[in-house]
Amino acid sequence: MTGQEHDVIVIGSGPGGASCATLLQKRGHRVLLVEKNALLGGKMASIEKDGWAYDLFPHGQVPMRGPAFETIFRELGVADAFQPALAPDDPRDIIKICYRSRGASQYRMVAQGQAMADATPFFRLWDLDPADQAKVVGFMAGLVTMPEEQLDALDDVSMHEYLADKDVPYALYSYLAFHANASLAEPIDLVAASEQIRIMKHIMLQGGGGQYKGGFGALTKVMIREFEKNGGTVLRSTKVDRILVEGGIATGVATRRGTFRAPVVVSSAGLQPTVLRLVGDEHFDRSYVAYVKSLAPGWGFTSIRYFLGKPVMDVAMYVAYSDESWWDMERFNRVKEGKIPDEVILFMCNHSFYDEAAAPPGKQVLVAGTICSPNPEATEIEGLWKRMDEQMVRFFPEIWNATERREYAGPKEISDLTRDAVLPGQGGECVGLGQIVGQCGKKKPSSVSPIPGLFYAGADAGAAGMGTHQSALSGVEVARLAGHYLNKRRKTR
Repeated sequence: MTGQEHDVIVIGSGPGGASCATLLQKRGHRVLLVEKNALLGGKMASIEKDGWAYDLFPHGQVPMRGPAFETIFRELGVADAFQPALAPDDPRDIIKICYRSRGASQYRMVAQGQAMADATPFFRLWDLDPADQAKVVGFMAGLVTMPEEQLDALDDVSMHEYLADKDVPYALYSYLAFHANASLAEPIDLVAASEQIRIMKHIMLQGGGGQYKGGFGALTKVMIREFEKNGGTVLRSTKVDRILVEGGIATGVATRRGTFRAPVVVSSAGLQPTVLRLVGDEHFDRSYVAYVKSLAPGWGFTSIRYFLGKPVMDVAMYVAYSDESWWDMERFNRVKEGKIPDEVILFMCNHSFYDEAAAPPGKQVLVAGTICSPNPEATEIEGLWKRMDEQMVRFFPEIWNATERREYAGPKEISDLTRDAVLPGQGGECVGLGQIVGQCGKKKPSSVSPIPGLFYAGADAGAAGMGTHQSALSGVEVARLAGHYLNKRRKTR
């Protein structure tokens, strides 16, 4: 399989790469999708083994109404295959939130539905008086109704700075600091206010916390099925060694299975790994290489999978945080120095709530996580695992007592599966480049590289929003851009 057999080569089958490849193939282009692993999906990979079916890492769909995948499936002609495990307006309690205020000895717990339209549970959680309740309602109403042009003006403002002159109770600030960690894997004093507010709006208006039967990998399965049905080719277990650049333009890829040619190469392997390793900085202007090196990664999300001998957890998600457990940059730096905090934030997804086939009969599988450094060589990861286990014992003893075995994963495992580490301290990001001031909105890296015919897809470039939704949106945009590039090329020949 060598020579000019393809119009597009897509590197990586994460949500950005898979969506881009599938849409381009549907639109009549000949596409080759190259994945370094046998397992497809990147960070959106799910496992089916010995009667268990679950995501490798904790996920939650935001937004639930109108996510990028729904649009993609509609264009593919398989709208019926888009089947979230829960409806956005599911009337049940979906999430339980545990919170301890500074100085309090005990955690409070409340139950919450999918959307955040009703603030009453939070008022109970935070123990707010009527005056502070009114401040929270007014503030959140301002977020929900904020127009896009006002959001765009906050690209260069951190959420901490945005809140600095707002008269809101500290409990709300603390929640937003936790939310910055849990939803964006960022510190509140660096996360772009525009990014965090956009995600908050999605949750409040369109729901958050969704999942799919079989995990998020079920989305990948449908896209790859349609990709191959429409004539696309998938190469699994094939690592790209080099993106070929000849005469200043992208011409294909070199792998251990051969050289493959195409006038368009789309990389969802990460912006920095693409530029610095797959292409090589000698093919770019020095200022562009310096810019790429200067981009900061997002944090990682280290996880533990708990396999229970009996059903215990009765909602879809648990989250736990305190005024001391979320991280800003000061707290993060203390952890990097080896000072493991007494408490960490805890995010836990119950796959058995979404899918009765997620575990063998009479059993349950939970995937829990907390923020961490993206450094695959980080030495504090085992200390964070220990804290997570300790909090499970303390908060949820019935879950701990029912646990038959545990599996641990951190930034090293994430980097091995998805993103090569090409700069010190990077590679194990749970999403990609940080959604922080200076890297968002109008300053988000472009999906179009300086090399004609080379594009970047995924969470590093071209889109906004949360996690998998953002990455798939980028794939949609790159499919459009690559299609235009190919049509222009054909017109001039």
